[in-house]
Amino acid sequence: MRKIFLVLLAVVFTVPVLSAQEVAMQPEAYTAVAVGTGGAAGGKTIPFDFRVTYYATDQDIERLATILREKGRDALRSAMEKLNAGRINPVGTVGNQIAVARKRQQGNVTIITIVTARDMSFAELYRSNRSVDYPFGFLQVKLNEKGEGTGQVIGAAKIRFDKKKGKYEIESYGNQYVKVANVRPNK
Repeated sequence: MRKIFLVLLAVVFTVPVLSAQEVAMQPEAYTAVAVGTGGAAGGKTIPFDFRVTYYATDQDIERLATILREKGRDALRSAMEKLNAGRINPVGTVGNQIAVARKRQQGNVTIITIVTARDMSFAELYRSNRSVDYPFGFLQVKLNEKGEGTGQVIGAAKIRFDKKKGKYEIESYGNQYVKVANVRPNK
């Protein structure tokens, strides 16, 4: 059964960001471990790194939200393929370019949300598997004052705007039971 993650993409599309983002920022690098907690990924761990070089402004997000609302998912993916806000990669691999990164404070907790236009293999595209309808990757981590924390990852996601509900939604491809643990600043 497919799980639908209804996320008001306020986290990605409408939440105010830290004011420091609008000034040139120093890259932020983190290391973490993706932990499979069920399904085919159960018991598997993958160490990965992510480095954010740019946090999107409210204007950037509004532009992307407008593209999704007016032109759809494919146009959003095309626009996101041109963006470079850093890199996320399993250790020892090239990984994916980060298209959008947002950072916000919620009390003592810092929340970083990352969306990628995920890389798809030639075989996946050639076979036209159902997974090609889920062209985005999603990572969200919650960090304490030391920059340490946990989170979740959706390796293949669909982003859409539900005009009837007036909400943005993220739908996961299948049951993805992947948590993120041991997030730490990478110095």
